[in-house]
This record gives sequence, C-alpha cells and structure tokens, in this order.
Amino acid sequence: MLKNYLKIAWRSLLRKKGFAFINIGGLAIGMAASVLIMVWIQFEFSVDSQYEKSDRIYSVWRTNINQGESITWNATPTPYATALQEQYPEVEAVTHVTEWDPMVLSVGENSFYEQTTFVDPGFFEMFDFRVLEGNPMEAMSSPDHIILTKSVARKLFGEESALGKSVTVESELEFEVKAIVEDLPENTNFKFTAFLPYNKLEAIGWTGNYWGNNNCRTFAMLKADSDLNSFNQKIVDFSLRNGDVQNTTDFLFPMSELHLKSKFENGKSVGGRIDLIRMFGLVGIVILLIACINFVNLSTAQSEKRAKEVGIRKVSGADRGMLIGQFLAESILISVAAYLLALLLISLLFPGFNQLIGKELKLPFNQPYFWVFSLGYVFLTGILAGIYPAFLLSSFKPVLVLKSRMSSAKSWFKPREVLVVFQFTIVAILIASTWIIREQMQFVQNRDLGLQTENLIFHPMTAPLKKNFSAVRSEVEALPGIVSVSSTFSPFTEEYSNTNTISWQGKEDAFMPNINRMGADAHVVKTAGLQLIAGRDIDVYTNASDSTAVLINETARDFMGFADPLGEIVKDGDREYRVVGVVKDFIIESPFANPEGIMIFGPKIQQNFIHIRLSGADLQTTLAQLGGIFRKFNPGSPFEYKFSDEVHAQKFASQQQTGSLTAIFSGLAILISCLGLFGLAAFIAEQRSKEISVRKVLGASVQGLVLLLSGEFTKLVLIAMLIGVPITWYAMSAWLEGFDYRIGIDWKVFLGTGLIALLIAFLTVSSQAIKAALVNPAKTLKSD
Repeated sequence: MLKNYLKIAWRSLLRKKGFAFINIGGLAIGMAASVLIMVWIQFEFSVDSQYEKSDRIYSVWRTNINQGESITWNATPTPYATALQEQYPEVEAVTHVTEWDPMVLSVGENSFYEQTTFVDPGFFEMFDFRVLEGNPMEAMSSPDHIILTKSVARKLFGEESALGKSVTVESELEFEVKAIVEDLPENTNFKFTAFLPYNKLEAIGWTGNYWGNNNCRTFAMLKADSDLNSFNQKIVDFSLRNGDVQNTTDFLFPMSELHLKSKFENGKSVGGRIDLIRMFGLVGIVILLIACINFVNLSTAQSEKRAKEVGIRKVSGADRGMLIGQFLAESILISVAAYLLALLLISLLFPGFNQLIGKELKLPFNQPYFWVFSLGYVFLTGILAGIYPAFLLSSFKPVLVLKSRMSSAKSWFKPREVLVVFQFTIVAILIASTWIIREQMQFVQNRDLGLQTENLIFHPMTAPLKKNFSAVRSEVEALPGIVSVSSTFSPFTEEYSNTNTISWQGKEDAFMPNINRMGADAHVVKTAGLQLIAGRDIDVYTNASDSTAVLINETARDFMGFADPLGEIVKDGDREYRVVGVVKDFIIESPFANPEGIMIFGPKIQQNFIHIRLSGADLQTTLAQLGGIFRKFNPGSPFEYKFSDEVHAQKFASQQQTGSLTAIFSGLAILISCLGLFGLAAFIAEQRSKEISVRKVLGASVQGLVLLLSGEFTKLVLIAMLIGVPITWYAMSAWLEGFDYRIGIDWKVFLGTGLIALLIAFLTVSSQAIKAALVNPAKTLKSD
C-alpha cells in the first residue's frame, strides 16, 4: 500500500513540475531557515549549562535601592566568597573571578596580551573544563603557579611541553606552568586564556578586606540537598551584616540561566537574551508556516482538477482513509525532497550564518539526535502542510465530480484568501520591524557622544611604561602626527569604577547618586575631544596641585546643585578634590542610555592607560613611529593599541545582529510568499483563461485585465496591512522601551511598508496576469 501511495505521489509531482518546484523550493527555504535558527537556539541554551554540576552552580548578585531606583549587579568585594563559605554549611565551594584587561605574558622573545583571570581552586571544581596536563585545583592553591590554555601554551612554547616552565606576567611577575587546559569552548561566557591564583593578589597586596571595593565576581556551588529559595532567604542581608552595606540585598542566581536571563528589575530576572531567542524562534516557526501555506494554497487551488481522480478512485472502491493516506504520502514526499534540498542550503550557508551571529557553531550532521529530530521534523512538516488538502480532496462526492457539478458557490470565508492574508501580515510585520530597527540604529549611531572617538587610540600602561612615562610622553608628543597625549585611569570606551559615596558641601546624606570615576594627568579635554563649558582642563605638569583637581560633566553638576561648581570641594573616601572645570556630557558606556554623572580626577587615582590623539595624516607612518617608541620603553611587550571608534562601534553589535537577522528572515519570508503567490496567480490565470478570453473578445484591454487579476490580491494585501500595523506598533514600541535614547515610531514607516508590500504583490501577480492577457483568445475558445 505504501509503495503504491509513493508511486502515485511521484507521478503526480511529475505531472505538475512547476507547482512541485514552487512547493519544494518554498519548503526547502523555510526548513533551512528554521533549522539554522534551531541550531542557534540550541547553542544559546547550552551556554554555561554544560558543566557536570551546572544545577548547583550559582552567581552572586546584589540589588541596591537608591532614591527609589534599584540597581542589580554581580560585582563583589574580595572577602565576600570566603565569608559566604564560612558562614553557610550549604556552600560546598566558592571562587573569585576577575575580569580585568588583558595582561602581557612573556617567554623569551614571545610576548602576547592574553585575557588572564585570577581564580581560586574552586573554579575548576565547579567548571569542569577539559584538562590536558597537570592538576588545575592544585595549581591554583599556590600563588606562584599559572594555568594556560592549549593555544596560549603553543604560542609561548611552540610544540614543547609547557608544564614546569616559567612565564613572566606584566614584565615583573614570574609564574610556573602547572597545568594545561583545552581552549575554553564556544558555549561559555568565560573568554579566558590564562589563569592565575587569586591568593597571588592577596600576597602582593592588590586586594583588601574593604567591602566597598567590588573588584571581582563570586561564584558558589551549593551542596546537592540545598534549596536555592531557602538559601536566598538566609543571605538576603549578607552584605549588610558583614560589610555594613546599606540598602542592599544579596541572592544567588543559577549559572545555567545567566546567559539568557541576566536582565534584572527590582532584583528579579525579567528576561534578557531569552527575549531575542524567543522572537527568532517564533520567526523560524512562522517562516516554515508560510512555506506550508504555499503548499496548502496550491494544493487546494488544484482541487477541481483532481476532483475526477478522487471520484474515480472512490467508485473503484477506495475509501476516504485511503485517499487521505495517498495525499499525505504526496505531501510527505515533497517534505522529504524539500528537506534534502534544505540540508544542502544549510551546508552552503552555514559559514555565513556563523559570521552573522558571531559564533563558530558546528554543523550537527554527525549527531544522532539531529537525525532523530530530522525524521520527526520532516514527517510533522509533511502532515502540517498536507492535512487540510488531504481532508478537502478526499471529501469530494463521486456523483457530483463525475457529472462536473462541483459547487462553485461563493462564500464570505475562503481559506485560501485567509492564508494569503496571514502570509502578507507576517511579511508586513517583518518589513516594518526591520525598518524601525534600522532607524533606531541610525539614530543612535548619529548621536553626539560628547567626545571625538576618531583618530583616538589607547594602550595599556605596563609597569615599564609607568616607570618611564615622562620620557615616553615627551618622545610621543614630539612626533609630527601627534596632537595630544594623556595618561588615564580607564579607556574612554568603558566604565571601570563607580560609586555612590562621593560627597560635597550641602549634599544630603540620603542622596546617593551613582557617579562614574575616571582619572587623567593632563590635556584630557584635548586628547579625548571633550567640550569644555566652564573652567579649565586638568594639567598636573603646569599646576602640580592638579593631582587633586577634578573635572565634572553636566549631569554631575546638575545633581550637585551648584550654579557655579568651580572651586567646590568633592570628597571621595578620605581624599579631597577641587572642581576646576565642567565638560559637556559624554557617553562612554551604552550609546542607548542616558548620560551618567562622571568625574575625572587628577592623577592621584591610578593611571592604567595612555590615550593618544592622532592628527589623522599619514596614520601608518605615525603608528610605526609609536611602535618604535613603545618597544624601546616597553621591551618584551607587543604594541597592541585600540582605536576608540572601533571599540565604540562594537557596542552596536547585538542590536545590529538583531537588525541583520530580522532583515534576512524578512527577505526569506517575502521570497517564500512570492513563490506561493506566483504559483497561485499562475493557477488562477489558467483557471480563468476562458473568462479572460471572452473579456478580451468583448473589448477588454490588456491593462484592464491585468488590473482585474491583480486587484483581488491587492485587496488581500491591504487587509494584511490593516492587521499587521497595530501588531507591529505594539511589538516595536515595547522593544524601543528598552532604550533610554530612542526614536518615536513614524507613520511613514507603515505607509512605506504598505507600498512595498503592494509593489511586491503586484509585480509577482502581474507577470502571470500579463502572460494570461496576451494569449490569443482563439486558442483558448476554439474547444467551445
């Protein structure tokens, strides 16, 4: 029976090659898109949930209530981890994890900046990364050991074994390699390439017991019988009891959920990357549905042509169940053919897809689960696409169809029209959403940052550079392509330190605004391209007292409440600083957020970077000259600078990825819809060929006939727009609410979307309408 079903299905496909091509092509594109999305989603859910003890590993988070606003963050002070384990028997292991700038690792002439972290032995007890040599937990117990990843060990030592050999860190600290681990997998948010023991920081005095210095993250692993909710109730006031940190609550958050659900409001997870995953998961389903709708529409459109076939089979003894089986077999055969083509498309497009999402995913073709999934996926798609046509076609009565008395009564409800409306509603939503995302990106990218990132580079200050900074600065400033040089606490692309404990005269104790700390020695206004609106720049070389000077931005000036803040004293801990200037607000963190209060302190605060403003003339020569100077004063360390504008551009990566994915899947939805519309228009033109010929004989013009045939589809597109506009408005308004700096939704977006959708539909249908209108009426009517 099955063999017979497949044979009949195959013959049916061969008879209608054009419609088979449209069905298989549309389904293949829809399947390829949905499988690619599925592979990506599966990867996203695997991030940091692949560890053997994932269900017991947690990240420490804290929520602070300040001026009625809550801020949730995951940075902790050094004593936090030890105190947590000592005070609660439920805690099996803890670890500090630092996330600092890359450090220079050197072996002889080989020197590289590597993403290095300081951790405790508990890190490798929790996170079971593959160990190639040595014992990581033992290695992290001693302050003079280092763990390297496989790729870094090869960079430093070549093909020789690195175990037991010495590595110099930051040109001054010596460590012995005690373990080698495999490069960390793609599905982890840890991007470290070298590991140092946290107790080394304690040994050299880089840490302390001050609970106000949040210099690391803390992870904890609870014992197997521990309940998270009960434990979180116990530690809710942990920071208050141990460090007298006011208005702050503590809680653990599952490591396995951190990647997808790290957006917090009022101390509760309210989403995050999971929202993006859900959105594109829905897009993948919708694209597949659009492809299935093509099959349904084209199959039901041919119902009259297949009606006699159904009638003859029923007269010959076939029951309805057998006919349903035959039509479903045809549908599943198309689904199998489409999936084979989809696999080919996936193989060809996978490198580009990886580049688009910024990951190095692997094709899952060698995984048994994928083929089990594929079997069910193909079968389900075939059933989904074929179930309605199968029941419709098998319901025809032999007496009526064999006497050519198929009912053509008109009904207000036409399934084919409803499905076309659904398709173009989705198309309209995707087009409008892509348009709005693109406008939001352009709006933010054109934002005045308050500083000039072009031709501004920065470089980490290693110990030799700090020691010889006066000579370095003099030689750099002497170069013809240099405008200005400043040493700074942090780059002008990232927030390094913030506090709510800074005070000034007249400040109320209850008022604790969050202030971003920065630092500079001189010429920072000129170097960073800031806009000075009052007072002067910091210049410790001209005014020695400027080591205790401070520049503030407009936001800081406004909440301090001074009409003229120049000369006012601000206190940061036990240090006092005098305000010497006010600069226009500038953005160093999220370009989508409102400006924060910023204070740039004199060089009493530690200087970690050198910023250099280039003139822009003959950049390559200038950079080569800078490289020579840095190698002279910083031997054994690479000259690895960064352009501020390139770093700033990376902050748009996530939203640009969303925009690109939306645009691509919109294009696929349009393509699949057009394929279906093309096939449907071709069939309807063929079905109404005699009517078109009669109208032409009676004087109808080609233009009139084209408008007649296109008009029906135009009406459906307009209905789709009426449905799609409010849905898009609601969804994109909610998306834009996530940005402080955002556009309003312009009605012109929907007008443009409607015109695009109408144009797409008209061009798709008119090609078939013109073809039908140009046929000689005599050829069509000669049989009558």
